[in-house]
Amino acid sequence: PRSGASPLPSPTGVDGLATPAPRSVVGSQAARTPRLGSPGARSDAPSSRRGPRIAHRGFLGSPPRSAHRGPSGREQDEDFVDAAEDGNFIYGTDINEITVVRGFLKFLDEFRLPETEGPRSFYIQQLHRLWEECTQKERGIKFPISADHVNTFAPALYQQMVNFPTEVIPIFDRELWSLSVRLLNAEPEALGVCQVQVHTLLAKDSRIMRSMNPNDIEKLMSLKGIVIRVSDLMPDMLAAVFRCTTEDCKNEVSVPLSHWAIEEPTRCELCGATHSFQVVHNDSSFADKQLLKLQEPPELVPDGETPQNVAICVYDDLVDSVRPGDRIEVTGIYKAVPVRPNKNMRQCSAVFRTFVDAIAIVAEKKGRVDTPADEHEFEQGKPPRLADKPDLDPEHISEEEIRWNQRVRDLAAERDADGNPDIVRKLVQSFAPSIYEEDEVKKGLLCQLFGGTPKAAGATFKGRCRPEINTLLCGDPSTAKSQLLQYAFKLAPRGVYTSGKGSSAVGLTASINKDPTTGDLVLESGALVLSDRGVCCIDEFDKMDDSARAILHEAMEQQTVSVAKAGIVCSLNARCSILASANPKESSYDPKLSVVENIHLPKNLMSRFDFIWLMLDKRNKDMDSRLATHLVSMYSVAGMKKHREPPIDAELFRRYISFARRWVFPQISDPAAEALVKGYLDLRNQGTTKGTITATPRILETLVRISESLAKMELREEVTEADVVEAIRLLQTATYAAATDPETGLVDFDQFTVGKSRKQREREREIATMLQEILAERLSSGDPYTSIDGVKQIMNERFGERKEQLATDAEFMSALRDCEQQGLCRRQGKTIEAR
Repeated sequence: PRSGASPLPSPTGVDGLATPAPRSVVGSQAARTPRLGSPGARSDAPSSRRGPRIAHRGFLGSPPRSAHRGPSGREQDEDFVDAAEDGNFIYGTDINEITVVRGFLKFLDEFRLPETEGPRSFYIQQLHRLWEECTQKERGIKFPISADHVNTFAPALYQQMVNFPTEVIPIFDRELWSLSVRLLNAEPEALGVCQVQVHTLLAKDSRIMRSMNPNDIEKLMSLKGIVIRVSDLMPDMLAAVFRCTTEDCKNEVSVPLSHWAIEEPTRCELCGATHSFQVVHNDSSFADKQLLKLQEPPELVPDGETPQNVAICVYDDLVDSVRPGDRIEVTGIYKAVPVRPNKNMRQCSAVFRTFVDAIAIVAEKKGRVDTPADEHEFEQGKPPRLADKPDLDPEHISEEEIRWNQRVRDLAAERDADGNPDIVRKLVQSFAPSIYEEDEVKKGLLCQLFGGTPKAAGATFKGRCRPEINTLLCGDPSTAKSQLLQYAFKLAPRGVYTSGKGSSAVGLTASINKDPTTGDLVLESGALVLSDRGVCCIDEFDKMDDSARAILHEAMEQQTVSVAKAGIVCSLNARCSILASANPKESSYDPKLSVVENIHLPKNLMSRFDFIWLMLDKRNKDMDSRLATHLVSMYSVAGMKKHREPPIDAELFRRYISFARRWVFPQISDPAAEALVKGYLDLRNQGTTKGTITATPRILETLVRISESLAKMELREEVTEADVVEAIRLLQTATYAAATDPETGLVDFDQFTVGKSRKQREREREIATMLQEILAERLSSGDPYTSIDGVKQIMNERFGERKEQLATDAEFMSALRDCEQQGLCRRQGKTIEAR
């Protein structure tokens, strides 16, 4: 973590090995009292010749002294034991340094897990493995240690680590480096620094943001949240090089960071000039630093309150390890630093600014699907083949993951009594098992979670063919639309759940805010950008503002969000699936009207949904009885006893979807390609006339995505004809049922593009033509003036002679407005003048 005071001379132990200086766990502005050694020690004293070659940041006035050990590193000599008994405590704490060293080395040497094999302990094996995998040993390693393991082995050591992390963790770093030198029989100059990364604290040391208080300052804790902002990379100076500006001198002096400040030399030792030094930035040494903004997860926010935010400082390898939208668990030290109201004055405010100095960051995966493979893997070559078993490779996959992957493979290989794959039926039954029936809708949502196969952008074309599937649930109230949304949201790897009424255009895309620390304008990601490579769930979709809905046109097809605000012009990735639910305008769905007339949505936005599911509350006595029995059984004692568990438990269900998204990339076979072309042409020619559109090229792309997702469900690497047939059936069950014209009973996709069916447009043209004929007759008779009621009466008489439906008031007034716009007539009150 880790900016702070520079290391002072590293003491040398009995075995002749220099001890590296400890790292920092605080920000560079936070000054602290030296814990060990004399406060007046010189910060520019020459370091040990045999210490690590890479500068290591320390936050102590002088580093902890090296513990005296025998050659084996385990035997304690008399001085060591005597020092422990005499009470050699770190100033300001109740920590005996030598006791900490002895406990930590014993933990490393003796801790074993049940599956640990061989004579070496678990962490000694991990230490050897990390050094073997390290290609540049002079850069050092990051050594993860589970705090749960420390508590199991030595509870007292765990308490010291949690209560005094700024003193104990640097001792861990130092002893781990010394142990590495001995175990590897390496030259000290050849090994870089070792940094311990503590993770998995006990539940009592986990905090929620609103419960953090001043008692937690300078203590180790863990926090869960969603990353909402990631700052740019900032250089954190570790050592500055000053050059004398005297013409014939040019003397250079290196000054390391000490007590969170770098003091400029006042006098040149070579020429004697005073205040003649200037910083040489190119020769100075820097480390990486980044600021994160972490927000409380929605499930931890109390009712009626707004989410809290916490600033996180990350250094070194943790920089750029997360991005906005990630759910993470941060283990770090809670810090408080003074704030200067005026930068030109040394006066500080009595109110301190707090932040967490991160030691370890872990992605929160519990109950969620893992993020799929990045698309750059496909650009570099062909995706991995499942037959090569890359998911079972022990060199890259942990033993626990291999066990889960093998269970997933065995589950997909199960067959029913007829010898056919049974996994799709089990997946449907295990998805939202508390919701009665709606198996077709559940299968469509599973297709959305599995997704299609990412396609790499070719050399001949630019852009991206989206593998994500967009779904719209619309229909009557109380048909479990929001419940299905919530279930899919909890399974998604990333995502944001929002309501249409409370969402603005800025909230969906990005907002410009002023950074409170630097004062610069920064871009904060909105819901669509935070859901990148995940699912964005939007409830009450029909109640969104028009400006907010207009944003979705680009995001749903091009998968980007373009921003041009406050001098910031950029295009942000929004590669997410949209899962939306909408209610009809009149609360209840009217089957006599089209889906566009029922739902208040832009017409061209409807065509961007792959699935449009009509969830209607049908009045059926038998179905109502079964639904009521199912609901009551969820709460009654007798029903709970009869309750059957889903075929696939929740954790295996999540692992199955994660496995398919990560390792399975189906390709379309030749027979499947022919079936796709034939199925698309059949859908295209469903209309009775040439003017009726029954399928668009977007429908063909939808069929490709659904077919690939169906193949993923069975962990197959090839899309078959059966997948295409099932994709066409699902599409007809969902979108084509919604696109059916209620007057003719035929499919008409013009409803999604124009908002009106072909028959409605023909009727409007017929009324407009007849109105123009009547106006032309009045103009030729020499009397251009007539009443509106008279024109309408003449029109309906002619319709009556043809035995056709009479024109309604709305149809007549619409045709009259069109004639006015064309300049064929002028309306004055209830009188019309033909022109």
